[in-house]
Amino acid sequence: MKKISLILIGVMATICTSANTRTIEYPDYTPLYADGVEIRRVEFEKKQTTLYFDFSQYTGTFFQFRPSTYLVDEGGHRFPVKSCKGFKLGEWTKVGEEGVTEVSISFEALPEGTRVFDCIEGPNLGATFQFYGIREQGQNWDVFPKKEVVDNPFKESFFSIDTVYVTGRITQSRYDRWSGIDRESLSDSERSLRVQYRQSEGFGDRIYVAKDGTFSFKTIVAKPTMDIFDINGNRFYILLIPGDHLHIDIKHLNDWNQQVTFKSELGDYQRMLVNNPFVYEKELYDPRNTLSWSETGKLAAETWKPLHEKQETRLKVCRYLAGKYHFTPTELKLLQMDVLTANAFISINRMQSPLLFKSRRERDIHLKGNSENRTSLKRRFSLQEIQEDSIHLDFSFLKECPWGDPTISAAPWYEPLIRHLDGTLGYVLFHPSARGWGNSDDSLNIYAAAKELGIGEPLIGRWIASRYNNPTALAIPLNRGEELLEHFKQPHSRILSQVALYENHNSGVRNYPVNQTAAAEVIKKLVAPYKDKKVILMPVSCYQGGLGEIDSLYQANRKEMDMETVFLPVATSKLTRKKALKEMQHDYPILKNTVYMNGEDLLLLYSTFQLGTTGFSRSHPELMILPNGTYDTSATPYLDKFRNKK
Repeated sequence: MKKISLILIGVMATICTSANTRTIEYPDYTPLYADGVEIRRVEFEKKQTTLYFDFSQYTGTFFQFRPSTYLVDEGGHRFPVKSCKGFKLGEWTKVGEEGVTEVSISFEALPEGTRVFDCIEGPNLGATFQFYGIREQGQNWDVFPKKEVVDNPFKESFFSIDTVYVTGRITQSRYDRWSGIDRESLSDSERSLRVQYRQSEGFGDRIYVAKDGTFSFKTIVAKPTMDIFDINGNRFYILLIPGDHLHIDIKHLNDWNQQVTFKSELGDYQRMLVNNPFVYEKELYDPRNTLSWSETGKLAAETWKPLHEKQETRLKVCRYLAGKYHFTPTELKLLQMDVLTANAFISINRMQSPLLFKSRRERDIHLKGNSENRTSLKRRFSLQEIQEDSIHLDFSFLKECPWGDPTISAAPWYEPLIRHLDGTLGYVLFHPSARGWGNSDDSLNIYAAAKELGIGEPLIGRWIASRYNNPTALAIPLNRGEELLEHFKQPHSRILSQVALYENHNSGVRNYPVNQTAAAEVIKKLVAPYKDKKVILMPVSCYQGGLGEIDSLYQANRKEMDMETVFLPVATSKLTRKKALKEMQHDYPILKNTVYMNGEDLLLLYSTFQLGTTGFSRSHPELMILPNGTYDTSATPYLDKFRNKK
């Protein structure tokens, strides 16, 4: 994409006034997601406010403004588009070599006396034009009255594993029907907990929306967690807090005046959630478009300048929005930590590639003169060695993150950042006594990195938990890991490390913790009489002609199976009448132990069968419960041993 730089020398803002019009030329503002686009003039009239745009630096590309673009005044009131010139709203326009300078959008008139305002291409703030703090050159945009707002800081009780219930409704929408709501990403700890407690599994949720616009879901989290809702392309943050009931009202979906209201039982964080402009960070997925990059894998010193500039801009927008909408201190921290952790994530990913290339080169040279297979090891380099190879690292983004503040753990990119840290930092020799060739299990190096970068407990906790997944490391006993984590002072580091610790320790085995899910309680009651045997649960109504096959298998191996196994069919009278069951028991003796349940409990069991990794199918819907209270993913492997007998 060719760009033409436009340099203005000695240009001062001028204000032209007439009886009906006030004009600001070259206004001051902070563009966000608007690289290469400038607002050159603003005209205030009684019936409309018009913005004139310059795309001279956008040469050779396309642009569009959506019909949902609007202005926001000092009081947060919105003013929609009236008309435009030089292009058509909602359609792509190509910028030729000569640029595009005659582009303007007229909005409903801003109130007289407006000193600062925003121009937002909404309602989806992802990858759209956003201009904040538009005002006369030299005028301070901090024009908002100070307002005392009661803070809602995170409590210690927010950092304990618990369920969060979410309900909501969509009204006054342009759509008569909704295809559903996507939760775009689940945190590492949430995915782990949902698998462990058999609630669900996966990288995202598809939430059903009823015809009347209502929806609901529940999940389990270990800490406050910011996640993203996507409804027909409209994306916004939600904040999930353990033990909370969150209700969401959405009005005017897919319209310029979209209204979202959050009602939480555990705190008011609505101002930050509905005015968060950082819903989508493109550079997180493809940082090459943001940071300079070379095919040799080198990172030049100037690599980091654009990222520092973007961070400064975004933090400025955070402070501006906090003043405009009267954020609480905690809400401002949440918004700032979203920016800080995102940029730290970008930087750590950016540094990993050149360090990996350098380590591979050294390993190849090392293996040529050494027949011993050490391909699993990686080379660690001192900062001086890295600098001498023209690889300029920048750890300032990591150091600027307030790691000791529990609020940081709610940021969407906190957990991915923690997950990537030890892998990237493992290439750098932080402690002179650490091994130059080694794995990331070198405690000397990890503790030195944690101290040097100010990461402390988050990095150390991740390192302790990850020992279970490293076959080359001497595994830390579970009780020793628990003991180490109990001494952590930071609640977010302690709870997340504990979740990771148990996940790794119980890899491949799914537990039903006490009092965590209703489904677990239902199953425990069913299997209580059979403490010393394996119990195979069989939902009778799930079979479609498959009862004969499993009954025949049982009859052929009855003596051996009865020694260690109990077949426990479950049914509800609504689906399987008692008279019909008697006839089925005559044909299939395997149904002799059938237990009737109420419909709600059976529905919970169906959810357990169908969600997660049970391998549920119509032909083999059996679930194995082991004597020690754990369950396998399916009873199929156990039954296959008998099916495969010759």
